[in-house]
Amino acid sequence: IFKDYDVVALQEVMDPDEPARLAPSGFAVAVSAAKGQSTYREHYAVLVRQDAARILDSADYPDTANRFARPPFAVALEDKDGNRFWLVDIHAVFGKGGAEPRRLEVAAMPEVVAHYAARVLPDGSSIPRVVVAGDWNLPATDRAFAVLAGLRAAPNVQSSLNAKGEYSSPYDHYMWSSAALAVDFAAEPRDTGGLDLVTYRATLSDHVGVAGYVMDQPGEIRPAAIACPPERP
Repeated sequence: IFKDYDVVALQEVMDPDEPARLAPSGFAVAVSAAKGQSTYREHYAVLVRQDAARILDSADYPDTANRFARPPFAVALEDKDGNRFWLVDIHAVFGKGGAEPRRLEVAAMPEVVAHYAARVLPDGSSIPRVVVAGDWNLPATDRAFAVLAGLRAAPNVQSSLNAKGEYSSPYDHYMWSSAALAVDFAAEPRDTGGLDLVTYRATLSDHVGVAGYVMDQPGEIRPAAIACPPERP
């Protein structure tokens, strides 16, 4: 699946060395510090196709106020045309606390977006365009997203898989400012790499991939010739 994309964001990485082992040839890899507030720890990872984009910077979010169970991680990217944006990886809190702790993490996301938009890169520049992607453990229609000024969340499709290998909760979304850039989705944005859902869950993950196409200009339309996710036999 990875080889068909320019950029891949992963959550729940248990072994920080595994993304480099799994990455197809020609991909660069950035991995976060360990995340978690208990004995359970995980990492974020981002894989980048080097002939399509390059990593300019990467950084864990400095969550000094302890607003996140697993503070976000981000990479600054530049594509082959010189367009730049931050990709922020997030895996929201789950557990027995219900929706409210997750909503509190969503409420903190404007601060995260502002942090990376203001971060000075090694070359002295900054990038105001920020896309957040990951597992929010909330549907995109939840009121937590509706009250965020200037930010939108999409798509809202069932993307997690239950024990039977059936689609269940719509938890995996992108978040971005429509005034800064554009993100487009196919009518069917989910991707299993051609595997049936039972096999996918047994061998890869209990969340399927959700593909989005990021564009530098607000309101920009994805070219019709570009399939995202890629067409598969």
